[in-house]
Amino acid sequence: MRVATTLVFCAALTVPGPGPLSLGQATASAASADAEQDRPWTDRSRSPEERAELLLKAMTFGEKVGMLHGTLGSPVPTTGYIAPIPRLGVPGVTMTDGPAGVRNGQKATALPAPVAQAASFDTEVARRYGRTVGSEARARGQSQVFGPGTNVQRVPVNGRNFEYYSEDPYLAGTMAGADTQGIQSQGVIATVKHYMANNQETDRMTVSADIDERTLHEIYGKPFDLAVRASRPGSVMCSYNRVNTVYACSNEHTLRTMLRSRFGFDGYVVSDYPSTHRTSDLAAGLNVELPLAFHVNRLTVRAAQSAGAPSQADVDQRVREILTVLFRFGLFERDGTATSPIDERAGNDAAQHVAEQSAVLLKNDGETLPLKDSTARIAVIGSAAADSAQGGGSSKVDPLSEDSALEAVKRRAGSGAHVTYHDGGDVRGAAEAAESADVALVFAHDKEEEGSDRADLSLPGSQDELIEKVAEANSRTSVVLQTGGPVLMPWLPRVKSVLETWYPGARGGAATARLLWGDVNPSGKLPQTFPAREEDVPANTKEQYPGVGGTVHYSEGVDVGYRWYDATDTKPLFPFGHGLSYSGFDYSGLRLEKDSGGTGDAVRLSFTVTNTGKRAGSEAAQVYVGKPDAGADSPPRELGGYRKVSLKPGESKRVTLSVDPQQLSYWDTRTDRFRVSPGDYGIAVGPSSRTLPLTATYRVTD
Repeated sequence: MRVATTLVFCAALTVPGPGPLSLGQATASAASADAEQDRPWTDRSRSPEERAELLLKAMTFGEKVGMLHGTLGSPVPTTGYIAPIPRLGVPGVTMTDGPAGVRNGQKATALPAPVAQAASFDTEVARRYGRTVGSEARARGQSQVFGPGTNVQRVPVNGRNFEYYSEDPYLAGTMAGADTQGIQSQGVIATVKHYMANNQETDRMTVSADIDERTLHEIYGKPFDLAVRASRPGSVMCSYNRVNTVYACSNEHTLRTMLRSRFGFDGYVVSDYPSTHRTSDLAAGLNVELPLAFHVNRLTVRAAQSAGAPSQADVDQRVREILTVLFRFGLFERDGTATSPIDERAGNDAAQHVAEQSAVLLKNDGETLPLKDSTARIAVIGSAAADSAQGGGSSKVDPLSEDSALEAVKRRAGSGAHVTYHDGGDVRGAAEAAESADVALVFAHDKEEEGSDRADLSLPGSQDELIEKVAEANSRTSVVLQTGGPVLMPWLPRVKSVLETWYPGARGGAATARLLWGDVNPSGKLPQTFPAREEDVPANTKEQYPGVGGTVHYSEGVDVGYRWYDATDTKPLFPFGHGLSYSGFDYSGLRLEKDSGGTGDAVRLSFTVTNTGKRAGSEAAQVYVGKPDAGADSPPRELGGYRKVSLKPGESKRVTLSVDPQQLSYWDTRTDRFRVSPGDYGIAVGPSSRTLPLTATYRVTD
């Protein structure tokens, strides 16, 4: 279908729950007695659930089915739309792509790639990101945002890893929850996506992710579970792929047993564009078929009911779930399509803040960075310096404005410095340009996009050769990466420093210049392991990726990402959680509040972080848990908590945090529940998954 092809790039759906909203500032007494008598669901003194039940009873069969699919005719530009029911005062629902900023055919702030949120290791960064998306979506007349993307970065070459947070489910889930809270704080429904196991773009429409139950719950379900519990999203988007042979939008086990019963999700499920396969998907837990009514319309639903699924009860329940969310978000009390100007300055400020907080300093030999104000001759090399990268597909934003690193470097260097630029197309010419400079800054990028995976982990084109030749010509070469995920670095021994800025967004240039000169001290950490070699990845067979015979075998089990590197004693290029600073940080004084506790107790601990450098800086301290083997073959260590702390030079701060019991647990397939085993748990604290100077033992008793 041509429409389906046009709309194929669409983000997944998640909705936070701020509770009943006071938008409009009206009270139930303001509604006329006549209106309340005719439409009792307009009584705002009733709960959203009560109002939905009253409205449902007044709806015809056709009106109910109309709520269960998308249509055309939105009064404002959208990527998805549910038509209104004027007879009953039911508003239309306008929907936009939005994991990296609003994408509905109009201009908006291009935020840094969503992976940058996780690299900040700071949930407040994610909340601000979400507030920006939600605010701009509302200004564009949108009721719902397709985002955040919450899938685990299982395969480093996945074309959409830039849209997702991390290889670690805890980091991904806590970031998704905070992002969702931010979006929904603006009265906009968030959509957590793509549920679930949408971990590759290759054959994404048909491939079956073959996952054992333990791995399904501990790794791929956990981010959604955490996001739902933390933020009560209004919506979730089911993905294209199959999970254990059953399509995600038809999968009763994942949609009803896991999402609703176990995670406690009480919003509505929308399909990806299009990812439905049968009308009975409604019975399995799907609420809204998007973009149009291919399988869910009056004729198909009637015909399917005669065959037994969906039943009238299924139809009513799916509509009830949608209406409850619309009441919860106050859509009946406002003109959801009303538009207003976007606050461009606020959006750009947020984009720059995220970029500055998420950049990861991977290497810095000889304190090459930060650059000194006295640096007189600077060679800027690489086309990425003049044109910041974005990921492709449904998260690509038409920016209101954007800067470039080249112009920002020129401004920051000042009129006394001589800044030259070479796009890097001619490698020899670029090396010659670098030879006479005091420092060379090489900007390099990868290309990630929806619909296809990267061919390999190398930088595209001749960029590796470019960096090699420039480093040969200038011994003070620094590389600035704009990538959505890991890349190989054959040139690493020959460059002085490497700064990962992801896809840095509308003010990525300004942020990069401030980071290079030390106006901002880098504090980001890697949310995904960077492998040393192409074959050094957990899914390293064809059966594991891209799959054989339409099936991908997740045979690495729970050993995803750094868990696999630790379990196999494989040395990465840069480990999960790694990130340097222009300051130094020491860890000391780890104390557990109690040395032991029951299976339902959190582990409460504290430790001291000291800034040993001469600059103010922030450190993302990480806590890892090593589980006992009693009944479960668990990874050597797993992220259990994190906290970002800001310190002046010489300052020390005591950091206190808790490890939730779920982070101590494993999925017990015999009882179908998470279980905390009695035994000794290793607690380790430090700056990365491979550098953990503080350790303690915590005993769990029955």
